[in-house]
Amino acid sequence: MTHAVPPGPRGAKRRDRSYEESVQIKRFISALNQAQVVHRASQRRLCDLLGITIGTLTKYFRGEVLPTKVGLGIQACLADVLGVTLDALMNYYQTGEYATAVSLDEVESWIRSEAGQQDLPALMASLQAAGQRWVDEGGPEPLATKVERWDWPITEVRDSGVSDRFREKIGLSDEALERLCAKGEYDEDLIEAFSVACNYEVEAVREAFEQRKPIE
Repeated sequence: MTHAVPPGPRGAKRRDRSYEESVQIKRFISALNQAQVVHRASQRRLCDLLGITIGTLTKYFRGEVLPTKVGLGIQACLADVLGVTLDALMNYYQTGEYATAVSLDEVESWIRSEAGQQDLPALMASLQAAGQRWVDEGGPEPLATKVERWDWPITEVRDSGVSDRFREKIGLSDEALERLCAKGEYDEDLIEAFSVACNYEVEAVREAFEQRKPIE
């Protein structure tokens, strides 16, 4: 017996992101995290520095906005906070190359501060969701490669009874599932696709992916 596949949200227009766009979003989130560390700032303080609302910042951390869709005024503020030029920040989104002054000592000091403790859960969730991490030059390999394998999502999709063609169409490819299970890498598109295929609430899927635990 197969699961019924629920219709998508009314009026929603789905757009599959390219690999390049996904990478740019991850770099944008990384830049925001670095800005917090540089100024030992809470998320609300970072909003003040960038001239945005907490709701907008939440969308940024969730990977819902391409950096190319963010206003130049906000990007200029972010570049200023990071101590780089706007051109250097734009180049970082494209190539991943720009020197950051954030050291591991600064990261540790910020996390131990009052602001760091307050925002630590949200920060860690955004880092995991985006696949982001701070690694000192020449340091250990990225954390994502050390995540213990988790096969529940693959099993759940297999048991859902949806066709391979449908899975590919909504962005729930074998490659995306393998990255999730083997490395803990996922984005909002994968969360949405999994919830549609397996008939779960989006928030339940997001929590399961973050905690790497099955949905009860």
